[in-house]
Amino acid sequence: MSDTRPPGFRRATDPTPPDEVVRPREPELKDLQLPLPLPRTAPNADLDALKDGAAAMIQAGNRVAALALLWSAVAIDPVDLAAHRRLAATLAHGGDLDGAASEYARYIEFLIPIGELGRATLELQYGASTLGDRHALHAAAEKIVDAVRSIVPMTDAGIASSLALSPAAPVITSTTAAFTAPRLLPKVPFRFCLHPGGDKQWMQLEGGAPGLVPDAVRVIDKWDNVVEERLVMPLAKGDNHAPNADPDAPALAWVVVGIPIQIAAEYETTNAWSYTFQAKVNDEWLALDLHDSGCRLGRSRAIAAS
Repeated sequence: MSDTRPPGFRRATDPTPPDEVVRPREPELKDLQLPLPLPRTAPNADLDALKDGAAAMIQAGNRVAALALLWSAVAIDPVDLAAHRRLAATLAHGGDLDGAASEYARYIEFLIPIGELGRATLELQYGASTLGDRHALHAAAEKIVDAVRSIVPMTDAGIASSLALSPAAPVITSTTAAFTAPRLLPKVPFRFCLHPGGDKQWMQLEGGAPGLVPDAVRVIDKWDNVVEERLVMPLAKGDNHAPNADPDAPALAWVVVGIPIQIAAEYETTNAWSYTFQAKVNDEWLALDLHDSGCRLGRSRAIAAS
């Protein structure tokens, strides 16, 4: 009887191993060209696109379109500093100072609930230095004060109730550090003159005060870019150039910076600067309290410009 078993087949009781084992042939896989995965879009791609688009609209002179894009940007991320600052600057540059102040108040209201009281205070100081006395900024200041006060309970009721919930908690004697309230940064007083200088106006600044003697002064445009930064020079008593209405407060330092003609012309029309001026005092940048000396090639008109 012939063996009709297929090659490699044997009974379980057959002690003789097969000469070779035939394995089933593996199917060949085709070389599939799978598409590469699409790159993931960064979470802030839309926000960056809106800010870039707003900058392009400003350069093209379309302020309305820029405002629409910036409003969309702050809706996506209410605490994005760049979008907030650009929106406030665009509103102020268009003459809507109250709208700019409301934008600062909105930004501060979003910072307070997340515990960013320090940032909220600094932003309030920055807004006040650029916009001056505005109702929305006063309201924002009150909210910061209320948030600071809420840190410390007014009575012992809150402490007693928390201790009642954990009667087995051990008594720990410790010294609690005193809470330091956020400080409002001072402004550095400066008087200024404007003189023609070809494609720009030369702005001569004279100021400083005891305890507020600056080392440098810088100019910042409406997009928070540093346009110019210069070291100041000490000014001896009686050497001042700008007329001083208060002889008991002589200037202690002076510096000259360049201002674009269109920015200076805008100031002459509105009595408000779209640029920001800061002085470095003890390694800290502080806002300038600017006062127009009225010096324009012999013309005299004293105006407060802060």
